Amino acid sequence: MLNAVKKSNKYLLSVFFIYLIALVFFSLRNEILYWTDLTPLEFIAKSTNLIPFATVITYIQAFFTQSMNLDIAVRNLVLPIVAFLPCGFLLYALSGAKRKLFHILLGSAALCLVLEVLQMLLRRGSFDVDDIILSVFGTFLGVLVFRFTSKAVVKLWRKPAAQ
Repeated sequence: MLNAVKKSNKYLLSVFFIYLIALVFFSLRNEILYWTDLTPLEFIAKSTNLIPFATVITYIQAFFTQSMNLDIAVRNLVLPIVAFLPCGFLLYALSGAKRKLFHILLGSAALCLVLEVLQMLLRRGSFDVDDIILSVFGTFLGVLVFRFTSKAVVKLWRKPAAQ
């Protein structure tokens, strides 16, 4: 039994590693499209948002007023959440008996912080604290998905044996 658990953790770890590679690739794949004439410090100053929920509010307002392409608003609000759902699911599954939600959310925040800093330094995007908030929310949803689906699977698994 213990051997089977170790083997399943190896598979989960492999899946998590592939997920991380995909996350880094898709986070940094954008071309340098704007502000190429700025110095690095000027770029950082113009492309950084440190005010929580400022971008989220802007996109929600744009959604209702249609002052922005709705595709952009929805993509920037939903994509960080969806991208980090697997992070919550996989980290919770890998953590086993030590499941501490705080540590999982802190780990995903650190991962997102690294990605945001890399995007800014490589000029592949901007640094936005809202992306970190949305990503941690996505991780939290991933944990919830794992908890509810694992309970449902256990119930389904035990049900035929009880009859």
